[in-house]
Amino acid sequence: MDSMWSKRITSALMVAWLFPLLQTGSPQQAPPPSNPELHALRREIEALKEGQARIEKQLQEIRDLLSTILAPRPTEPREITLTVDGAPAKGEKTARVILIEFSDYQ
Repeated sequence: MDSMWSKRITSALMVAWLFPLLQTGSPQQAPPPSNPELHALRREIEALKEGQARIEKQLQEIRDLLSTILAPRPTEPREITLTVDGAPAKGEKTARVILIEFSDYQ
């Protein structure tokens, strides 16, 4: 029987505590800002937008610089003279040798 009374008392206390909250409805809204406050906020927003535009422009410039620096440059074929004097060899001493490198980066 005690538990039934404690449940009723708890329920009554919860209703007594929640009832005023339910009657107030939606919270009161703040009054709209005055004209000078609105103008100040608009100026601040415009300044923030301009700053963001500057940062985006600088970021694009950095990206462009990095793409030119990091872009792979094609290597031009070059002619190299290699001496093999005294090394064992087969064939003519004046024969030309051409080395071609094939690479696969996968």
